Amino acid sequence: MIGAIKPVIEAIRPRITVILVAIFAALAFTGGYFVSDWRAESQMQRLSSQNAVLSAANEKCALDIQSVRTAMSTLTEVAAEREKTAAEAMRHATAAAAKHTSHAKKIRTLPSVAPEHQYEAITREQIEYVQSRHQTD
Repeated sequence: MIGAIKPVIEAIRPRITVILVAIFAALAFTGGYFVSDWRAESQMQRLSSQNAVLSAANEKCALDIQSVRTAMSTLTEVAAEREKTAAEAMRHATAAAAKHTSHAKKIRTLPSVAPEHQYEAITREQIEYVQSRHQTD
């Protein structure tokens, strides 16, 4: 009987070898696929983590840019308002300076007061000065 099985085994041996090689090839391919899939998943997790960090930084950057733009807009408005206020103050100062200059020229052109009338002149000038101060206030 063993002699009868031997030719059958010899006939089946190449087929068994092919089947075993196919099984090992399938296992190797499947193992490689799983390892590759595991590596790809690991890389996807790493990239997702980096993407989350970069997205958060990008959002903060966008908020900072918006904040700077708002601040610059406010500063520009404040500078324009200051410039306008300064120009208005210069117009008022120019008018006041012209008034004081003409008043000083008028005082310089007045004739000298005799020594006996200086007290009355000083008193009159002080009263005029105080009245002019009350009119401008």
